[in-house]
Amino acid sequence: MSYIVPDPIEKYVEEHTSPITELLEHLEKETYEKTDCPQMLCGRVEGRFLQFLVTISGAKKVVEIGTFTGYSALMMAEGLPDDGELITCELTTNNAAIARRYFDGSPYGGKIQLKIGPALDALKEIPESSIDFVFIDADKASYPLYYEESVRILKTGCIIAADNTLWSGRVLDPDDDESRAISLFNTTVREDDRVDKVMLTVRDGMYLIRKK
Repeated sequence: MSYIVPDPIEKYVEEHTSPITELLEHLEKETYEKTDCPQMLCGRVEGRFLQFLVTISGAKKVVEIGTFTGYSALMMAEGLPDDGELITCELTTNNAAIARRYFDGSPYGGKIQLKIGPALDALKEIPESSIDFVFIDADKASYPLYYEESVRILKTGCIIAADNTLWSGRVLDPDDDESRAISLFNTTVREDDRVDKVMLTVRDGMYLIRKK
């Protein structure tokens, strides 16, 4: 996957972002060695950005849709208060097994509850208006469905962050199912007067959405 920002700028931005822990360095290395799509890992800049959002928003309850190998969950858990809670949903058992091992090895892992299975099933169990922050980064075809559930569970004034919303620029001329799903999601958010929104060129595009 190519990204919107040129590689030298990405590298410069990473060099001017707080470093990650040794545990996350090991997780990144293992993700590249043992998974088929390691580029799905969010990386230092996006991870620290998510952590910032969680911290400065004062979030105590976070939901992540799409755990992958757990990098972003650990980043966000680090930004939560000691009594914070992060529910993260992962469909692929191999990815979940890697994530669980790193959660167990992290001082922040006790804040994380890993749910294995379809994310929509897990979301439907969460009470309305009970969550402070939602991060969407899972199968693109389901983004519009994840969005509706996220708005339902989110408290007023709180934030959804959706990843990959520029989809390497393919949203400008969507000609495959995933590109069309992302384009539909972006249009749905743009036209939804229940929320305020701003799209950013962080990595592969991130849509920040605030429930009114």
